[in-house]
Amino acid sequence: MATSKRGGKKPAQKTIPKKAGKKPAKKAAKKKVESKSVSMAAADDNTSLDTLYILDGSDNTVSLEVKVGAQGQTSDMTIKLNNSIVKANHPGDFPETPLGNNRQLDGKKLNIVATIADTSRTTNFTGLTINLKGGVSPDSFSLFKTVDAEGASADYICIIEFFKP
Repeated sequence: MATSKRGGKKPAQKTIPKKAGKKPAKKAAKKKVESKSVSMAAADDNTSLDTLYILDGSDNTVSLEVKVGAQGQTSDMTIKLNNSIVKANHPGDFPETPLGNNRQLDGKKLNIVATIADTSRTTNFTGLTINLKGGVSPDSFSLFKTVDAEGASADYICIIEFFKP
């Protein structure tokens, strides 16, 4: 038994032998985390999209469909493919429409700009869903925003680049 400074005895500490052949665990690297201030409303909203849609290089047709939120929402939407207008000032849902084949679309950009007005009396939620199919796999992108008051509107901006790896 070991003795403490006050003269009393204290129990000896046990040492645990290391197992043969086992390396000590590495310490996890510390990551520097950047903190950004975001308002609660902005953290819950998603009104912009900038992404890739993967193509397979085939002659298969790629099509686009855009659904505008729930009942009681009106919209004004403009769709461009490489600055050529596909549809301007389109109200409501955009039906499934062919854009071209995989080979033709490689490297092109699809731009969708929509303003959705909340005219529903039950909720202030607005939404936009973009559906693409014909590439490597079908994709669906959902965007949304809860506006502050009935009758208010939300702007949506979407850029999708077609890409064959």
